[in-house]
Amino acid sequence: MPEKPADVTFAPSRLYEIEARIKDLDYSQDIVSVTVNSSLSTSYQVLDLVFFLDSNDIILQELYGGDPINLRIVLLREETGALQGGVPGPSIEFELMYVHHEFPIVEKDQFSQQTQKDRVAYKVTTVTRTPYKIMTTLVNRVFLGQTLESIITQLAKDAGATDIEFDSDGRNSNPIDQVIIPPTTFYQVIKEFDRGSAFLFDGYLDGRFGLFNGVPGIFCQFDGKVQIKNLTAKMKKKEAFMVYQFSQITSKKESDRITDAVVDGNVFYTYDTIDSDYSASSKFAVLGTNIKDIVKPKNTLTSTITQSLQQYTESNSLIYQNANLFIDPILTRDKYNSEDTGYEINTTQFNSRYGRTMADTASLSLQLERDMPLLNLVQVGEAVMFKPLSLEYQQLSGKYILWSSVLNFRRLANWEATATINLIRSNRHSGQLGLRPADTSDKKKQKTFAEKEAEQTKKQIKAGKTEKDIRKPQNLVFRRD
Repeated sequence: MPEKPADVTFAPSRLYEIEARIKDLDYSQDIVSVTVNSSLSTSYQVLDLVFFLDSNDIILQELYGGDPINLRIVLLREETGALQGGVPGPSIEFELMYVHHEFPIVEKDQFSQQTQKDRVAYKVTTVTRTPYKIMTTLVNRVFLGQTLESIITQLAKDAGATDIEFDSDGRNSNPIDQVIIPPTTFYQVIKEFDRGSAFLFDGYLDGRFGLFNGVPGIFCQFDGKVQIKNLTAKMKKKEAFMVYQFSQITSKKESDRITDAVVDGNVFYTYDTIDSDYSASSKFAVLGTNIKDIVKPKNTLTSTITQSLQQYTESNSLIYQNANLFIDPILTRDKYNSEDTGYEINTTQFNSRYGRTMADTASLSLQLERDMPLLNLVQVGEAVMFKPLSLEYQQLSGKYILWSSVLNFRRLANWEATATINLIRSNRHSGQLGLRPADTSDKKKQKTFAEKEAEQTKKQIKAGKTEKDIRKPQNLVFRRD
């Protein structure tokens, strides 16, 4: 049941400790499950919580969504000596807003003579409170002769954002004569353009001018920091994390080296099967191999910007080392697009648009091993180095972008943590050779049937048998081994 904060002591349990408070009561002993969803497909984190509470407490405390939930996830550090079980280390603090909750109402006495505690699962879906407010605030302005950086900085202030991270690599720095921002949310104005969206102003700035000569990634972190990342540039920088897939036979020295490196939260590993997909041919079939965008510059009736989808992918998408996309040669056709006015003859908007479309051509979905320092995985949009230890899988190795992560915390005897991450890039084959290693084991080489037959013939000749005797049919006996 909920307790006053003063009555609660910090009791470390293995790797994580989770604290939850609603109003002035502490629910740390009642929360049993936390799921943290971070994805570039949304603009902020979504958290699913499960408490075990008496339905009377839910009703009497009016836990209906009017008050924020304060959640703190603490990573514990191991300590030797007198203090055992871990000491508080890095942590993440969420202030959450209710979106939906559900709980069963169990049968009870009409009027209880004594305290009854019939605990039920109180399931709550929440979003991070400050990021939600920032990204859904309506903005509306007119800008003259300004760059996208100054436009977005001003709009961020209007939305209440105090911290904005706007990558400078490949950014569109051209002054724009006039930009009219229609009344719409801050997120809809700055997000990446989506041609399939039914909303007229979806990805307004990116769709009309292009944020980057590359793939944009937009997210507002739990602390209110607005991140506008050039994912194409991230692929050319040092990776933020490293993920290993162990092979069936991995030396103890190698496995110890990897498992010892997970302490800092920048190395992860998995023994599990990895899901993968690849869709280059389908994207080329829809978009066309040669794209011709007809634009309308202010001093010219029309102008046509022509470039192949392969060029867009190589220069402005998420290629790692090898640009071979393995496209069926029959997929050769021109496609004309005339719905965009464009901005003069600037190609940035198309570099961003087609680069984003081809960004997730290849993807991997990995289930990481349990009980590792997972808090860094909320940093979506960063480069990740994938290293399978099976040599046959080396073609799939190399850098990817962390598109989304799902962190799962479950309380059994202690808090246990697992994570699923989804990685994307444009090319399937990294250019690494997937060769089978030479057999250096001490096992005796298996002989073929022909070699065994030749050896048997030699033995029979030594035993004095003639060629006729050797060729004489033998009685055959079939058996099931």
